[in-house]
Amino acid sequence: MRTILLFVITCCVFVSCGKKTKQQAQTPKIPDLAQTAYYYLHLKGAINGEPVTMNLIKSGPWVFRGYYTYDNIGEPIMLWGSPDGDRIFLYENTDRDEERLFAGKMDSVGHFTGKWRGKGTSYNFDLKPDFQNIVALDVVFAADSVDLFAGNPNTPTGQASNCIVWPSTGTDEATAAFIRACIADGKPINDPNKFIRRDIDSFLATYKVNEKDLDTTGGIPATANWAADADMKVVWNEYPLLVLEYFTYEYTGGAHGNYGAHYQVLDLEKKKVLKAEDFLKPEYKTDLIPELEKSFRKIYKMEEGAKLESMLLTKEIAPNDNFLVTDKGIGFSYTPYEIGPYALGQVTLFVPYKNIKALIK
Repeated sequence: MRTILLFVITCCVFVSCGKKTKQQAQTPKIPDLAQTAYYYLHLKGAINGEPVTMNLIKSGPWVFRGYYTYDNIGEPIMLWGSPDGDRIFLYENTDRDEERLFAGKMDSVGHFTGKWRGKGTSYNFDLKPDFQNIVALDVVFAADSVDLFAGNPNTPTGQASNCIVWPSTGTDEATAAFIRACIADGKPINDPNKFIRRDIDSFLATYKVNEKDLDTTGGIPATANWAADADMKVVWNEYPLLVLEYFTYEYTGGAHGNYGAHYQVLDLEKKKVLKAEDFLKPEYKTDLIPELEKSFRKIYKMEEGAKLESMLLTKEIAPNDNFLVTDKGIGFSYTPYEIGPYALGQVTLFVPYKNIKALIK
C-alpha cells in the first residue's frame, strides 16, 4: 500500500499591491478530536527549530492525508499515514530512496508532538492548531460497497469511498457559498453528505450493471473487484488564498487503476478561481520550461547530461493548467501518462518565486 501511495503522490500568495489581506472576522473553531471522527487541522510549529505549517485531514477511519511546508521554503510536501495505537505515523514523499516520516502523539485539542525522522537522523517536532487568518473547514467522509453476486461467499465486490472538505459553520456566508460552489462544480449543493453519496452510488450502480454478465465458468477473476477512492486535501490556507487538491482513483478491471490529482486555487476575497496567468506574465509558458526541467532533475536525481526522454515521454516540460501555489512559489502537476509513464506516478514540480522574479506580475 505504501508503494502505491508513493506513486500517487504526487506553490506564493500574491495579494494586491503586495499587502497581505486579513480574513473577514469569524470565530475559528478547533474541533474536539475526541468527539470528531473526521477533521481538518491547520497546525503551526517547528521541526528542530525550523518553522513549519501543516494542513492535516483525518480523511477516513484509519487515514490521515495532507501537506506541510517549511515556512522559509514554501514548497508543499505531501503527507499520508495512519494511527497506530496512541501514535500517528505520517509519511512524506520528499526522497524516493529514503523513508521520511513524522512519528508522534496528538492530544484531544490537536497538539501534535514527536520525532521527525529522515536524512539519517531524527528531530523533535511540536505543532499546535492555529486557525488565525484561515478559513475553517469541516471534513465529510462516506464509504460503501456492494456484492456482485448476492449470497455467494466468494462474490467479487465493488467498493467506493469519498472524502471532501466543506466550509465550517461560522464562515462568512459569501465566502462559504463561493467555496461550496467551487467544490460542487457550480451546482447549488448545501448538503455535503448527499453530495458525496451521489458519486459513490453512481460508481456502485455502474459496477453492478457492467459486471452482471461476468463469465465465471473458469472461476471469478480478481479483476472483477472494482474500487474507487476520492479525497480532498488542503495545500495552502492563508486568506485570501485557499488551494485545494482533488484526488481520484478508480480500478475497473485491467492491469492497474487510474488516478490523478487536480488543483484549484481560490481567491476568497475576489470570489474567483485563479489561473496561472493571474500570477505570471504571458511569457511564463516558454520561460518556465528550463525551471521545470531543473526541478525535475533535482527531484529525480538526473545527471545534467542525461536526456529527459530517458525517463519521460516528452523532450521538455511545459507548464500546464494544473497548478498550485504557496507564499514562496508555484508548482505544476502532471498526472500519469501526461509527461511520464504510469510507474513514475504523478509528477509535481515546484518553482520558487525568487528564481523567476522577472515573470511575476
